[in-house]
Amino acid sequence: MPDGAKSKKLKAMFHSGKQLDYQKNEIILRANDTPRGVYLIGSGMIKIYSLTKQADEHVHHFFGPDDFFPMIWTFRGFMRNVYYETLEPTKIWLVPHETFIEFISNNRDVMFELLEEMVDRYRLYAGRIDNLLYSDARERCTYRLLGLANRFGLKTDDHLVINATITHEDLAHSINMTRETFGRSLGRLQRKNIIGYDRRHRLVIKDLPALINIIGRDETETMWPELMRFVD
Repeated sequence: MPDGAKSKKLKAMFHSGKQLDYQKNEIILRANDTPRGVYLIGSGMIKIYSLTKQADEHVHHFFGPDDFFPMIWTFRGFMRNVYYETLEPTKIWLVPHETFIEFISNNRDVMFELLEEMVDRYRLYAGRIDNLLYSDARERCTYRLLGLANRFGLKTDDHLVINATITHEDLAHSINMTRETFGRSLGRLQRKNIIGYDRRHRLVIKDLPALINIIGRDETETMWPELMRFVD
């Protein structure tokens, strides 16, 4: 599945920095914090969210192993009004901003890799906007599941497991739905045997073609072409 920093060279640069270990539900960066440098997730998962005026979470994205952040601050020098919080025990590698910029400036192959990563991030954000345009709760829920399968999917003998520790509440907040509405949408998909859960309570996609058909094959191929290799 697609991930963030792929090259051994870039990972080695991060691994020359400082290792930070966080427990579940620890905040790495708060809104308007000045980052200590550029962060790379070694293991674990985080969510990126903002707070409404009523202090409700509005989840923007989920990052996992090999994703680096904060991208806008790294290249433009300012922070968005968002929080970065762990969803499980997470290992982070931290390098100074100057070290990161100097490294990519002297390694054009890595710079090209980061350009590809930026395009993928742009596609991710564009897809999130498309996701929110769906008025039907089942379609919105399906769109989110396919996106997670594309990023965190793990192929087993029979199914596609979403290898991510994300609660129903966080998933609902990521697509502007209540937890109850999101739960009902998942329940309908489960009763049709399209999705299920494994022993570790991870979401399992049992019938990927059926899930794809809900929003359409053309849309899926355009948004997540890598996912189509798991369709028979």
